[in-house]
Amino acid sequence: MQNRRQVLRGAVAAAAVGLAGCPSGGGGDGDGGGGTPTERTVTDACEGVGDLAPSSDTDRLGTDSTNTEHFVHPDGGTDEVRFVRVGTTDDAAVAYALGGELREASAQFHWHEGAGGDVRVEESPDGGDSWSAVDAAREEYGEVSASWHHATLSADLSGGVDRCRFVLTGGNKAWSGQLGHVEITYLDGGSTVAPGSTATATPRSTPVPTLTPIEGSADDVVFDHFVETDGTEFVVDGEPASFSGGNHPQVSRHDGGLPPKELLSTWTDLVPGLDVMRVPAFGEGQENYLQPAPGLFDEEAFRLLDRVIYQFGRMGVRLVMPLSNYWDWRGGIPQYLDWVGASEKSAFYTNDELVSYFRSFVETLLERENTVTGVKYKNDPTIMLWELANEPRAGSADYGAYKEWVKSTAEFVKGIDDNHLVSTGMEGFCGPDGPVGADETRYVETHGIDAIDSASYHLYPNAWGLSKDESVEWIRRHTTEAHEEIGKPAYCGEFGWEVDRSDDTPDDEELAERNAMYERWYEAMVDTRTDGAMVWDLRTESEYEWTSPWNRHAIYPRDEETVALLKNYTQQIRGLTDEG
Repeated sequence: MQNRRQVLRGAVAAAAVGLAGCPSGGGGDGDGGGGTPTERTVTDACEGVGDLAPSSDTDRLGTDSTNTEHFVHPDGGTDEVRFVRVGTTDDAAVAYALGGELREASAQFHWHEGAGGDVRVEESPDGGDSWSAVDAAREEYGEVSASWHHATLSADLSGGVDRCRFVLTGGNKAWSGQLGHVEITYLDGGSTVAPGSTATATPRSTPVPTLTPIEGSADDVVFDHFVETDGTEFVVDGEPASFSGGNHPQVSRHDGGLPPKELLSTWTDLVPGLDVMRVPAFGEGQENYLQPAPGLFDEEAFRLLDRVIYQFGRMGVRLVMPLSNYWDWRGGIPQYLDWVGASEKSAFYTNDELVSYFRSFVETLLERENTVTGVKYKNDPTIMLWELANEPRAGSADYGAYKEWVKSTAEFVKGIDDNHLVSTGMEGFCGPDGPVGADETRYVETHGIDAIDSASYHLYPNAWGLSKDESVEWIRRHTTEAHEEIGKPAYCGEFGWEVDRSDDTPDDEELAERNAMYERWYEAMVDTRTDGAMVWDLRTESEYEWTSPWNRHAIYPRDEETVALLKNYTQQIRGLTDEG
């Protein structure tokens, strides 16, 4: 399928207009352009507010390029970038003026079921001095994806209109209510509408990482030894080792990810000793993902992952890498189900066709030869361990079938790659009385499988309804059970406390509460000798504008007290194995 952004750019170039200006080359000698009016359509890919008409509320608008897979077109494509309100739930207008009479306006609108948000279409005949609402047709389409709904908007504009705008309204979150793929039809030339300043369309920047050549080799990687286990400890070259770091879900994405060098240089400087990051090694169902279709693998996406592994190895930070995702973010198990027409996630563990699809991907990944280093993934000590999936719950599956999937899949991985550790990636639920209700993942029993090398657990008390004291006990219990009952190392692969930077509560108050919890959690990890800690999630300042409205767990360099905590406890956790 042709890249949709290339299609959109082609439409803009063909119209040869600037969104806030008039047709280039229109000219004329003072008669308003002269000639016979030509009806044209211009498409805005919504990649930046700088091209919008001056009557737009640019101080309240931004763009969002995250979670693209949820923002679908009727034809199955996606809105890779959308306009969104930033830092406010007040109305924000996205306005267009094309130097001619406007005829039609259309767009695709997305809103979150829980957070609301709406849109209305307005027109102006007098350069934006007055506005009136337009009766816009609205048709909802597609499936609800992670609570996101989608609708097409289309409106016939009145005669003599020289401006139109889409007004994002309502909702209880700034990020809910997003506008994508705007098309405006207008009369080019011959109009009596006074044109604005001439502007020529120029190619827009793309968030897809530019794969400029990298001169690198295996000699640049600092690691000589793989991480192994000895009883309840991780070991490197026979010496005990503990790990502290974080997560970044977008660094390995080929549709808007953060360059790994920027992430690493930021956080290894802020937190000396940071030595592990958890990064996805999956992506299904879309162009620019590792596996766009069953058995089809995207070389450019793999080349980006090559660079991620190389940069982490060069800078001395190991990787924990989930091989799939229980949730629908970046495809995940729901995408596998869609490929065979299944509806229950339990099918992923038992359906022979799905097992075959997944194992084909895993084998391709493990056998991949890094185009930068020349080292196969299965032979690269930069990778600390593979997780079978991100948060694989049993769901409706019979526990026996779930346990067999964990066992057989871990054995399959080890049959190809006997260098790396394997864990589950699970959250740590224990049965029918867990914080999310009944889920038969059975933390102790499942991690007791011989092919599983260490115990994984996560912690999200805000989402799970745990009290502060219960959240501390969650850490103590899971590490202690791993050491004393399972006899293996334990690591907390994700943990976070929510801070809503878009509500009315001062950020300082919420950050102080989060810091107090982080201190208690890290103290519990140090006290129980937890073998690894990966906070969710570490971001850079360049990501603040587009992630802070929705990412309540993000830690930014500006969060100085939080950063100081990470620095302190990273040293303490890594120092555990230096004490003997």
